[in-house]
Amino acid sequence: MEKNSIKQLLLSLNIITEDTIQVYYPFVRDRDDVSVLKCSKSNVIFLSRTDHVDLSYYEAKVNFRLGQDVNRDAAVRLGLDDAQRRAEQLKCIVSNKKWLDVGTGVGGILDILKPIAREIIAVEIQENIRKELLQLGYRVFPKIENIEDDGIEVVSLFHVFEHLSNPIDALKLIKSKMKKGGKVVIEVPHARDFLFDFLDCESFKRFTFWSEHLILHTRNSLEIFLSEAGFSNIEILGLQRYPLSNHLYWLKHGVPGGHNHWNFLNSFDLNSAYETKLVSLDRTDTLLAIASS
Repeated sequence: MEKNSIKQLLLSLNIITEDTIQVYYPFVRDRDDVSVLKCSKSNVIFLSRTDHVDLSYYEAKVNFRLGQDVNRDAAVRLGLDDAQRRAEQLKCIVSNKKWLDVGTGVGGILDILKPIAREIIAVEIQENIRKELLQLGYRVFPKIENIEDDGIEVVSLFHVFEHLSNPIDALKLIKSKMKKGGKVVIEVPHARDFLFDFLDCESFKRFTFWSEHLILHTRNSLEIFLSEAGFSNIEILGLQRYPLSNHLYWLKHGVPGGHNHWNFLNSFDLNSAYETKLVSLDRTDTLLAIASS
């Protein structure tokens, strides 16, 4: 029988019920044997199984970034926009603080915030990436359990939380290593993304649902997870990573990258206005949670 730890967790927290679960999409982009489920009550989206992804799956990966076998410098450049945006959000929180970044990947954000944080620790399960970060002088561990430090003041997880099959246990472990009153910052994809939840863009559904994303959260479900793990003062913000040009390109051509191909449509004012509108509708592509330990 296929195991589904996320479904069981959602049921135990009364976020979903058996009679509100529906098949939302018949498969994910990289596997035909995994379907996408949605709760009609909570709007949370999750996969039909979780036993296909565990720590050994990620340990076995040797690529730097989403299937692209590139060197670190190239991978950092590819992720620079997100790293810079996240660093801007984090810089005041990590200033002169002991900071842990979980699932740091190639560590682009570490490079940016290194002059600001008092101390940096990172977790990265992929060995080839971890070795390179160690050579650069970063303290990097394969798992949270390997960190002996306590008194960590800030912990960040950027597009990592949705990959975890035991997310609340992971949060409790993180909290045990944090200073009381410390901050956890979690960025995740949103279950109410405008492109599929309102525009019903078929090509985007085929692209975005992925076997590694075990759950797409709503504001409410993300808050419940954090509260269940013992965090307080929880604030959930809506963010929009991809601008209007990207969405229009999806609707016309059905492929990603529209914000680059149609960059003549991009402007600070237009992108900000579009994000503001999507935030007001609770239809952003991303959620950011900030909570206290």
